Amino acid sequence: MGVRLVGRVAEVAALDRLRAAAEQGTGAVALIVGEAGIGKTAVVEEAVARAAGVSVLTGRADPDEGAPSFWPWTTMLRAAPAGLSPALLNLADEGESAAAARFRAVQATVAALCAAAVKRPLLLVLEDLHWADDASLALLSALAREIDKARILVIATTRTEISDLLNCETLLLGPWDVAAVGDYLAGQAAGGLHPSWVPVVHRLAGGNPLYTRELARLLVRENRLTRPAGDLDLPEGLRRLVTRRVARLSAACRRMLAAASAWGTDVDVTVLSSVVPVGTVAEAVAAGVLVDDPWTPSRVRFAHELVRQALYADLGRDERIRVHAALAAALEQHGSPAEIARHRVRAAADPSSRRLAVEACVAAARAATRSLDHSEAVHWFGRALENAPGDRLLRLDRARAAYHDGQLDVALADCEAVVDDVGAPAALVIRGFGGPLGPALVRLCERALARDLDDGDRAMVLAQYAFLLAEDRDPERAERISREAMALASASGRADALVAAIHARHETMDPVDGLDEVLELGRRSCELAAPSGQPDAELWGRTWLLDTFLALGDLAGYDAELARLAGLAERLGWPVARWHLLRARAARALLAGRLGPALELATEARDLAARSQDASAPYLYLAFLSGLAAQTGDYSWTDPMPFEGEQAPIAVAQLAQLAMGRGDRETALAATRRLRAVLPRLPADGRRTFVTVALGEVAAWVGEHDIAADCYARMRPRAGVYLNSMSSCYGAVARTAGTIGVALGEPDAGRLLHQAVVMEERLGAPSFLALARVAYARSLRATDPRRCRELASAALVTARRLGMRAVASEAAGLARDELTAREREIAALVAVGLSNRAVAQRLVLSERTVETHVRNILGKLGFANRGELRAASQYRH
Repeated sequence: MGVRLVGRVAEVAALDRLRAAAEQGTGAVALIVGEAGIGKTAVVEEAVARAAGVSVLTGRADPDEGAPSFWPWTTMLRAAPAGLSPALLNLADEGESAAAARFRAVQATVAALCAAAVKRPLLLVLEDLHWADDASLALLSALAREIDKARILVIATTRTEISDLLNCETLLLGPWDVAAVGDYLAGQAAGGLHPSWVPVVHRLAGGNPLYTRELARLLVRENRLTRPAGDLDLPEGLRRLVTRRVARLSAACRRMLAAASAWGTDVDVTVLSSVVPVGTVAEAVAAGVLVDDPWTPSRVRFAHELVRQALYADLGRDERIRVHAALAAALEQHGSPAEIARHRVRAAADPSSRRLAVEACVAAARAATRSLDHSEAVHWFGRALENAPGDRLLRLDRARAAYHDGQLDVALADCEAVVDDVGAPAALVIRGFGGPLGPALVRLCERALARDLDDGDRAMVLAQYAFLLAEDRDPERAERISREAMALASASGRADALVAAIHARHETMDPVDGLDEVLELGRRSCELAAPSGQPDAELWGRTWLLDTFLALGDLAGYDAELARLAGLAERLGWPVARWHLLRARAARALLAGRLGPALELATEARDLAARSQDASAPYLYLAFLSGLAAQTGDYSWTDPMPFEGEQAPIAVAQLAQLAMGRGDRETALAATRRLRAVLPRLPADGRRTFVTVALGEVAAWVGEHDIAADCYARMRPRAGVYLNSMSSCYGAVARTAGTIGVALGEPDAGRLLHQAVVMEERLGAPSFLALARVAYARSLRATDPRRCRELASAALVTARRLGMRAVASEAAGLARDELTAREREIAALVAVGLSNRAVAQRLVLSERTVETHVRNILGKLGFANRGELRAASQYRH
């Protein structure tokens, strides 16, 4: 406190307004954003000084690597009133996953803060959020969601904006202008300010309040402000200013500050005392270099991070190494592994100290892994490698951590560097991925197989090899190798080898031809996860089970399995597990007719996978959008895509479907003809059924009946299966088969369409039931008009409720046959926007008669008002 606030009138007024609203029960978050030294803390201090009648709690984030989770909140709650305590943020609860423990702590803390604010309004100050950990930001986000109903104002300072905070008002602090600098200098110059200094100081400091204050202190000390401006020898900027400021302190105080600068911004005086005498802390506080907190006398902090950085930069190399080594030794008993590692790394100057640094970094990485913080584990294994660059096992450890964190490029590079030395383990780090990574992973397998491996290791590498070859369009070879892998795995008796062989078997078969076998493979994979020590075995097993339950139409089984996958994703904390969970939830939402939430979940999955560098994610997202568009009729997000170069059959089939949805016959026809020769040679894998169904539907649409007939014959035995998976959902195969059959004049087409309606009714998938009813109604239009209208009317109600505009439009057209000739005439005029009066004049009827007809038309067609009728007609055209 004590820094005179210059300018910032609008910001202070905004904080006063927000505080007054919070006191009345409508809380908010105020985010003060600006560069280092811009005066964020001064604005906060002014707001706090004006906040009478509220409880003020302050916390500050720490930039050091070793700062624990929730650090700014923990420090804030140390001085909190009754009912609030740092213990709220304790994550140590055995049996709970890291994610679950964090969620519990966040919710408990938010509830406690809101409860405390009922008794007395709270002003929570969070300084330096740009250094805050993810857990701290998650707690702020959770509180922001509830704060508009609480008597709480959060004022947070940060150098960078934080997006997606609810109930948040951002105050951007810019540099002082010339007038503000002049105002500040005038307040410092006791004998009067010579005006020539104002532009000089503004130019040198760039309007930064911290730099301005430091320059002013120097000029006041040298009594220069009253005289005309002259040159300032300032080649090193703030560092020189800080050095000259600290030079006035005692030698013991300077030594203490130098050691403290190596610790970090927020200093533990007790630990520091084991490195250097701390009797001069009070002197540094009095000089404004350090700031203390009466509630936590064992800790002090630097008044500004730039001051600490300047002091640290002035440390000599030998002294810096000595201080970090001493701090690491002092922390051995009570410090966190990350804190110890940070100091050990900075003290690593010879073989002995580098060995200690490696040990500390590995310990920090292991601790991060136990906390499911795989990104932190990658960081510390990387630090260890910097001090032991030739350690192949360390590099393999980093590869595993990078794989679990979704940093596939790091994992692949590390595996490639060590595979010739360590063999099978390097080839097996990245599992379950193919696509663009496939060729590199194939080469890893081939390099590992060139080594002398035992049966178990060879089985595992062969299984990975088979999986990748199936992805790389060599299915026959993949199937042979998968059988070899299974035989070797069984002979070895190793659970991990059996897991790999099971995975290879699944990837080299068409699941639709063996749904019972896939269920068994999935269950065995889950059962073997624990004895094999491979938790991803359960992940893949769960995904296979989920896809199989979708194909069988067993939503009860699917929901139970989805709950198990959610628990697994929480326990593992892997981005890939979370990705599969989001995809599974998106598919379930689509089947439930919740089209908007389905898209949101699929998009969230895509974004997560993008951060995890999974190159297959965009294609799977495209597949999901394609299935969704078949229901909404919205293909506006697609563009005509030419067929260039070699493309996988599934990609061509997908593009053909999109072309059909857009009404692009030329592209659809080109795709159909391109797939003609491929159809008999499609490998027996999980893509075959989709390609066959999609090709048959498009071929029937463009009039390529010979191709459609071939697909129809192949699909007919699978009519009782659902073409649904976590990647996308298209409904009962019977519906598409029946639609193709109608185009071909097949006698059992109607029975297939009826079967599709029954299947979707049994499944309880409303949007797919609407699609099936419209397809069936379409086929009955000429032969059974009454049944056609019944089906169409039922489909219309569902489609309108779910927002399926294209389906609703077609259903309305089919149901319109129920109207009388006069009603059809009136409906056509209403659809183009004519009023009742205009229709009456056009048809020479009374306006009351037209009104009665319009009411009957809306009732028969299921529209709430004439606007919906007009919109449906426009969409149809």
